[in-house]
Amino acid sequence: MFAKLNNHPTAKFWLTTLLYFVVLMLVIYLYGYFGAGQAPFIYNEF
Repeated sequence: MFAKLNNHPTAKFWLTTLLYFVVLMLVIYLYGYFGAGQAPFIYNEF
């Protein structure tokens, strides 16, 4: 089933798009978690 899905151009496009979207959302989440221009907690108060 996965070999047939991987060979289909539309399915391959959507799976690749979904993968990139998940990675982009993860990067945005981590950027917001650490804050813009803030160092992680271990470097505070030095």
